Amino acid sequence: MKDNMKQVLRSILIEFRERDLPNPIFRAISPPEHHPDVRKVWVLMGMRRSGKTWVAYQQIQLRLKQGLAKETNLYINFEDDRLAGFEINDFQLILDIYFELYPQYINNSNLFFCFDEIHVVPGWEKFIRRLIDTEKMQICVTGSSAEMLSKELGTTLGGRAWPQEVFPFSFSEFLKIKGIELNREMSSKIEAQVRNLAGEYLLYGGFPEAVIESKELHAALIQGYMDAVVLRDIVRRHGISNVDTLQKFLVRILRQLAAPLSVTKVYNTLKSMGLAIGKNSLFEYLQYFEDAYAILTAPFFSLSESVRQVNPKKIYAVDPGVITAYSVKNDFEKSSRLENAVFMHLRRTYSNICYYKTELRKKEVDFVVTTPIGDLILLQACLEMTDEETRERELSALFVACKEFDLKSAFIITQDHEEEIVQEGIIIRCIPFWKWASKAVSLERFW
Repeated sequence: MKDNMKQVLRSILIEFRERDLPNPIFRAISPPEHHPDVRKVWVLMGMRRSGKTWVAYQQIQLRLKQGLAKETNLYINFEDDRLAGFEINDFQLILDIYFELYPQYINNSNLFFCFDEIHVVPGWEKFIRRLIDTEKMQICVTGSSAEMLSKELGTTLGGRAWPQEVFPFSFSEFLKIKGIELNREMSSKIEAQVRNLAGEYLLYGGFPEAVIESKELHAALIQGYMDAVVLRDIVRRHGISNVDTLQKFLVRILRQLAAPLSVTKVYNTLKSMGLAIGKNSLFEYLQYFEDAYAILTAPFFSLSESVRQVNPKKIYAVDPGVITAYSVKNDFEKSSRLENAVFMHLRRTYSNICYYKTELRKKEVDFVVTTPIGDLILLQACLEMTDEETRERELSALFVACKEFDLKSAFIITQDHEEEIVQEGIIIRCIPFWKWASKAVSLERFW
């Protein structure tokens, strides 16, 4: 059996050497500066098909452009069918075969080894820790489980990892793919293009493959990604037998995004459909979806843990295009897509994002962001500000919340409306999504 695995690994290494490598679209994600005496493993985490492998190949391509030989790179995808049955003891075979093929690189510190989806092999972190301690190469691992990776990063690899989350393309990356390079000053022609592309981005999102492929394939692609999350990242990993209920639960979640999720209500609905499931199981499933980056959550903002626990979390997709792929009422979900896109734009920078209901009159604020230095930022997501009832609702929630938090400013991210409203010394700035997310304007300059 070991001889067979050795032959498989040898074939994979030789195939990598001989095949043409993809030349991925550039992303502003790069590893920490490599130093042989300061060893850290570069860890890329994110949902399937969000671009983790592309980021790894981007690093390999950069190394080739620097004049390094292709053989100084190693890439293995542990979801390759040929590696079924791979065990922790087989990791040593990778090193043995590599240095048999390339003995000139023994003790060379200018190597780059990438292990894609390595978390599917139990005990992988022990091998990586040994590499860090005994070898000099630069190491990259990728995985689609936040819970599993963070657990191993905090134990065996504690202090020796450089974790980075990889999400689908941001709007500014999306613009680059479409050939738009932005400066602070836009011509009227470029501005019109950016506005138009913002509509496309909000509708179809930024999954790399979905950006390139025909729009007619969009729903099938995204739904296929979610099916892979269910079957590979959840069912197989957690040994779930009730697959039908798991899938129905996910679809129900994905059809009510950008809103607080009442698991109890969903439980009652599934039960009325004749599905046998425990409420605690649904809470577990929800955590599994979050671990796999299929969804992300925003808890209720409160300094009290008990208050946070009794309030439901708001649920968001990793990409606004997910809403479109699962929508049965597209025209009515423009607001949800905008709010989801705002959340993801914030999430790329901040990890502490909540929603809030004011103590006075219980008005909802979409986002309360806590910055690394403890400052609070309040934001609403609102398509239009022309309807008086909508305008009053959004503004009054922010004015009341600003008074409760003793803040002097807040923001509303709109589809296209721009305005500054001042009331009782509080400034509310309405900024179009396309202008904010393209980085043509930064909220930080208003803080």
